[in-house]
Amino acid sequence: MPPTAPRHTFRSVAPVLALCWLAVFFEGMDVHVYGAVMPRMLDDPGLGLGPATAGTIGSWTTLGMLVAALAIGPVTDRLGRRPVLAASVALFSLGSAICALSGTPAPFGAGRFLAGLGFGSLLPICLSMVLEFAPPRRAALATGLLMTSYHVGGMFATGLGMTLAPALGWRSIFWAGVLPALIAIPLLLRLLPESPGVLLAKGRTAEAHAIADRYGMARPGPADAPAPGTGGRPSSVLALFRPGARWATPLLWLASFCGLLLVYGVGTWLPQMMRASGYGLTSSVSFLLVINIGAVVGMFIAGRPPTATARCGSPPSGSCSPPPAPCS
Repeated sequence: MPPTAPRHTFRSVAPVLALCWLAVFFEGMDVHVYGAVMPRMLDDPGLGLGPATAGTIGSWTTLGMLVAALAIGPVTDRLGRRPVLAASVALFSLGSAICALSGTPAPFGAGRFLAGLGFGSLLPICLSMVLEFAPPRRAALATGLLMTSYHVGGMFATGLGMTLAPALGWRSIFWAGVLPALIAIPLLLRLLPESPGVLLAKGRTAEAHAIADRYGMARPGPADAPAPGTGGRPSSVLALFRPGARWATPLLWLASFCGLLLVYGVGTWLPQMMRASGYGLTSSVSFLLVINIGAVVGMFIAGRPPTATARCGSPPSGSCSPPPAPCS
């Protein structure tokens, strides 16, 4: 790294975190819109949506997320993270517009499937970007801050469902889901840097080094560049089950499954379940707000740096070794 390059501090990567935070905020808003307005949609006789069909549409959304999550790796390696991230925002904004225009459950379900494709690709890209640009000692803090945006977006969607939907109807909330295409896409394409590792893999070494120097990162080497094609992916998956990770991998998958079941299952059905239990429409939707507030608090707690890293620069007691480098 050139001597004049800035230090790799948390502040130096704040622009990347802020842009990814905005994108995930809009994803969280668009994901939670469905649950926030579902009681009103079920009451709309013109739409013809019943509880069973509403559940099926929710499954179509998660199916789109599954398809996108499985396919997004090779696509981003080939095209780059920045354009695919912008395309993901465009997908779920377009899906929201289709939902707003739909008069029957079939096109509404197609719109939610399309939105699911955007949801499933956006979050993995944003996590990869933030982890790549964040200082290693601040990776947990950076990802914790990023994930708060998803739940803040859910809180915003709930607020729209409680204030805008009673006056303008449930379609107005889905029209609000078109805003990401108008706000986030221009900012992402103009201000978000491309991944230095992806640039290096595409042979654009000078650009990769320039971005790394600008953000105070170590210049990427061959090990940081994603392998072209899909040839290395089976071995990468098998590496997750090697000794030392054989039990950690399935346990983490199980924990992730349970967490996502809560986020997407309860986030979709909680207002309707509370309404079926006798709560009023506004009170039922407000429970979605409460659960997202709790999630934001949990993210801040999880993202706090451990005590050991808070004392950067202090050598271990009784050690003759030189002190570690100062915190980034």
